[in-house]
Amino acid sequence: MHVHKKLANIAYPSPPVKLQQISCCVMFFNLISNPMKYLKPGIVCLLVVSICSSVSAQKVIFPNQTAAPQSRLFKDVPDRLPVIASKLQPLLALKKGEFASISLTDKFIFKGTVVNSISKYNNAIQSTVIKSADYPETTLTISKVKKSDGSIVYRGRIISFQHGDCFELKNENGQYTLIKRNFEDMVND
Repeated sequence: MHVHKKLANIAYPSPPVKLQQISCCVMFFNLISNPMKYLKPGIVCLLVVSICSSVSAQKVIFPNQTAAPQSRLFKDVPDRLPVIASKLQPLLALKKGEFASISLTDKFIFKGTVVNSISKYNNAIQSTVIKSADYPETTLTISKVKKSDGSIVYRGRIISFQHGDCFELKNENGQYTLIKRNFEDMVND
């Protein structure tokens, strides 16, 4: 303690070598005598290093970057499936838990269980979601919208979030058609 007071009163432009040696020894003895003082900053440093290393290990996907191609669920189904609107109406009348089946072509029949069925605004909007029994994690969504002029428009999709292809129901010159699309293209539209 006596040495510190004498050295503290002397003014040097740069500390002498002896003062540097004493201050290093004092810091070392402070570290040994009070390790908890340096524990919190040490833990914070380790936490920051671990967070930075885990963040830099994440894969960054940019909006215009193409993802890896996914498998095709409907590779054996034609790209265009004409649909008669009168076949869609019975699907909208089904209740949750009921079995549904719609024959889209001779080779493509969509079968499954109704997982959701709603009707809003005095049946002006009706929608049914059917989970497929034959295609894993695939749903058929059919919606009917009654416009203010009394005309009816159907919208729909057959989609699986785990595959690269899907179908979208389009009205082309008064004829409804399920058109095969790439999943990424449909999501980006």
